[in-house]
Amino acid sequence: MDNSLFIEISGWKVLIDPWLEGTEIDFYAWFNTQWHRTAPLPYDKIPTFDTVLITQKYPDHFHAETLKKLNPKHIIAPKSLKKKIKNILPNSSLNLLDSIDNNVVVNNVQVTFLPTHRKIDPIYDAFILDDGKESVFLATHGFKTSKKAIKQIKKASSCQLLINPFNYYKLPFFLGGVVSPGIDGVKHLCDVLDPKKVIATHDEDKHAKGLVSKFAKIIRPLSIEALQNIPWLSDRYLELNHYERIQIS
Repeated sequence: MDNSLFIEISGWKVLIDPWLEGTEIDFYAWFNTQWHRTAPLPYDKIPTFDTVLITQKYPDHFHAETLKKLNPKHIIAPKSLKKKIKNILPNSSLNLLDSIDNNVVVNNVQVTFLPTHRKIDPIYDAFILDDGKESVFLATHGFKTSKKAIKQIKKASSCQLLINPFNYYKLPFFLGGVVSPGIDGVKHLCDVLDPKKVIATHDEDKHAKGLVSKFAKIIRPLSIEALQNIPWLSDRYLELNHYERIQIS
C-alpha cells in the first residue's frame, strides 16, 4: 500500500517508509488528513528486517505511531529528522544523512542520499542502494536530477530497479506545487538511469479530507496494458500485487 516497501538486497533486509495504521496528518487535520484505502499489513505479518529507511520527513513516510510499535534497532534517515527520531526511538541506532555526509555502508550495501535541489518545502529527496554489482534507485516523490546528483548516479552500479510514483499530483504553488511529476518524471529517470525494471510507489488512492484534497489535481496512471505499450517502459514495468514478494534479479 502507498509507499511502504520491503526490500532485500544482498541479504540486507530493509523496511522503507512503514505506515501501518491510522492517519497521516500534515500540520493540522483540517489542512490534510489521509488514510489507507488498502488495508495495511498487520504488524505480525511484517517480515523480519534489519533497518528502517525513512525517505522523507512527512508523516506518510515518517509515521511516528508505526515506528513506535515497530521499534527498529537501526534507522537510516535524512539528518533533518534527528530530533524527532530520538524523541520517539531513543534506543535506535541512527545513520543520518545530508548533502555533506551523504552515504553509509550497511551489510556491504552502500546507501547514498541524493538531496533535492529545492531549498523550500516541499523537499523530496532520493536514495541509491548499491551492493557493488547492481543498484536500486528510490525516489518516492520522483526526482529532478542536478549535475551533482548525476555525478553520484554515475558512480553507482547499473540500475536494476527504479522505484518511483506514476501519479501526477499537483497543488497550487502556495501549497507546494508539483508533489509528484507523473509519467514524465518516470521517463526522466529512465533516461538518466536506464533501469532494467520499474515499479510504482506512493500511488495508492487514499481516503483524504481537508484543504489539500480540495485543491489537489491528480492524474492517475494509465491502465496496465497502456503502460506496457509505452515503448520506453514496456519491458521495464512491473505490476505489484499487494504484499506478494517478487524476485527482481
